[in-house]
Amino acid sequence: MKKLISLVLLISLAFSLDAQRRYGKESRKDLRERSPNRMVLQLGGGVFSNYTYDVDFSDPVTPDIPIGLINPEFRMSNVTYSGMLGYRSGFNAETYSFSSTGRDKNWGNLFAVFYQQGQIDGVGLSDLDKDDMKIFISNVDQRVKFTELQVGVVWREFLRISGGKGTVKTLETLQDYTDLENVDYNLFTTGVSLRFGRLSPTFNWTIMSADNFVTTMHRFDVQVGVNLYFWKKILHKDKSKISDK
Repeated sequence: MKKLISLVLLISLAFSLDAQRRYGKESRKDLRERSPNRMVLQLGGGVFSNYTYDVDFSDPVTPDIPIGLINPEFRMSNVTYSGMLGYRSGFNAETYSFSSTGRDKNWGNLFAVFYQQGQIDGVGLSDLDKDDMKIFISNVDQRVKFTELQVGVVWREFLRISGGKGTVKTLETLQDYTDLENVDYNLFTTGVSLRFGRLSPTFNWTIMSADNFVTTMHRFDVQVGVNLYFWKKILHKDKSKISDK
């Protein structure tokens, strides 16, 4: 009789646990392990195109087709490094997806901070052939280092829109230009990002201006980033599934 009662209790417990899982009830620990990561850190690097100027809005005779948008020239010496720290939200899946190694395969929306730096020389700036467009250098024999900080959003970890500030610092100057100061500028970036495992190839287009967008310049960049996901947190919409509240 005791064995029969024990068997019945075990079967009842099994059905109870199955029903709890069936109706979405899990322990806080298990639910956290099944939740997506809320933060992502992306570190990347790549190359960018020479700087070219866009439409000069103060010049009524400017051609309708912006100069430089047709054939951007990429050079291997135009190296850039970048970082992104993003907060993930907007997950709409009922069950979240992870690889066998624990890699987060979910797609969310990001609110992110972007950092980028690089170095460009006079050859990469030589298409800026208007005197009033020489805001980065005073002579094409110089080299400058740019540093940029932006904030923005990334829809479904795919489409990026961001804006912020940049500055350039002269690395080499001629004797006549030793008193040059750093130049600050505004910029906006849009781009797309793919994801293959932890790797994310990205393609971005950046518009820059140091004169309140009376005149603008732009560049393209192609990079490959590594995604590091962390901080698993139970989403607000999933808290009703907690069995030990």
